[in-house]
Amino acid sequence: MFVIRFALLSSFFYALNVSMIPLIYTFEISIFLFLFIRFGTTFCTSLIVTKSLFSYKKIKHHQLTSWLIVLSFLFGIQSWLYVEAVKYMSVGLASVILFTYPLLTYLIISLRKRRQLDLITILMFIVATLGIAAISQSSEGFYTMVIGIILALLSALSYSLILILTPRVGSLKNWEIVKYTTLIPALTFLYLFIDEIGFYYPSGEGIILSLVSGTFFATGMMFYHISVRRYGPVRTANIGYTEPLLVLIFGFIAYADAITMTQSLGVILVAIASITIERRQLTQGNSSGVKSSSE
Repeated sequence: MFVIRFALLSSFFYALNVSMIPLIYTFEISIFLFLFIRFGTTFCTSLIVTKSLFSYKKIKHHQLTSWLIVLSFLFGIQSWLYVEAVKYMSVGLASVILFTYPLLTYLIISLRKRRQLDLITILMFIVATLGIAAISQSSEGFYTMVIGIILALLSALSYSLILILTPRVGSLKNWEIVKYTTLIPALTFLYLFIDEIGFYYPSGEGIILSLVSGTFFATGMMFYHISVRRYGPVRTANIGYTEPLLVLIFGFIAYADAITMTQSLGVILVAIASITIERRQLTQGNSSGVKSSSE
């Protein structure tokens, strides 16, 4: 019961965070400013949770500098690609595409370990491909949707690499990993924002919404770590698939993001393939057990 409570709360707040992106866009907030606020809010939250400041001596002592730098840039790239994808497709469908990361993770690990793909795995990749093809059928324009799908898939690929590399810094606790991998993206996006158009005073409403979105993201992360710590990553990950469903619902309520029957079928196919592969991966012990910010 408790695992459902904490995991669902995590998915709920993650979904709220993601669902606010199209609304924030209406206030003409720079993507880089929004991402700076998201990572900055998460970094400050991690300082409060860990009750300690950023310590370079600590990560140098554990010889983790290079891995944390790589993870930091992957976190930044993953978030940037996702918010770019939302420009070309509905936030709900972008979230569904993002959740193909278990398939990509499984494929990368299998290739790295030279593991032969079995019939079920190959079948699930075919199912996911058919699902993505169905999702691409939109009245908004085929090429526009394809651009969004490619960006979302690249975001999923970045997240897969994050999951694969996170065990390299396994000597740190989850919130410490968050702390040491959000500072560089926050500073990078601040620089890109200023370099993009120079400093200016953005819309107050947009700033407030960005802060609320960042707070939702950090809150979702907090509940996720509670769930993982108490009940493990396997059961938590199984509940995590409610997130794209919630984003689809929120998108329909807030933005009237209706999807066609063909796209609905695509969503179901992608979900079936992703959940199947995720469970196989967790069973085989390939999951890192750490989930950070995706979207």
